[in-house]
Amino acid sequence: LVNVQGEAAGQVYSVQASFRLVDTKDKKVVFQGTAHARAGFERFESIYSNVRAREDAENRVARTIADDLKTRLAAYLSRAT
Repeated sequence: LVNVQGEAAGQVYSVQASFRLVDTKDKKVVFQGTAHARAGFERFESIYSNVRAREDAENRVARTIADDLKTRLAAYLSRAT
């Protein structure tokens, strides 16, 4: 989002998380991957509002990454022998 003065009125917070599931017996990586998430937020005149908007975006991204990892690990563990 860009206002008439050409300044950004919004931002996108983006996170990429890599993970590895390691078998403790032989120290081998048995499952690995990468999860991505993005959350947009609006910028305001108030500094406090900007901080809160960014924190909310960070929390949304963290929840999205956590849900993705939980689902992928559950799917892997449900079929692993």
